[in-house]
Amino acid sequence: MRSDIINDVLSVEDRAQQIIRDAEHTARDVISDAQSAANELIRSSLKEEREHLRAQLEKAEIEARSEVEDYEESLNVSSNLSGDTLETIAHSIVEQVCKTDFDAFLENK
Repeated sequence: MRSDIINDVLSVEDRAQQIIRDAEHTARDVISDAQSAANELIRSSLKEEREHLRAQLEKAEIEARSEVEDYEESLNVSSNLSGDTLETIAHSIVEQVCKTDFDAFLENK
């Protein structure tokens, strides 16, 4: 009868150890799956953020290029003026310079 009790105790102990091993294995699988899911989520988020930032960069480059082109066009406004208009502007500048009393200007300094 004692051997039956000892066998039962050992059997229960074996089952308990098997349950513990199964629980450890299951826990490792759950943790591994959670890490894989977290890694995939991070990769996905990084990819989305990269794409978003790349789109913003492209938009900023297009806007900057447009602003530079507009600025360059504004610098070339004199080439769009007719010869008569340029002559009128130059004549007005010469008249203003001739009206300036440089001697009085220098005395005030």
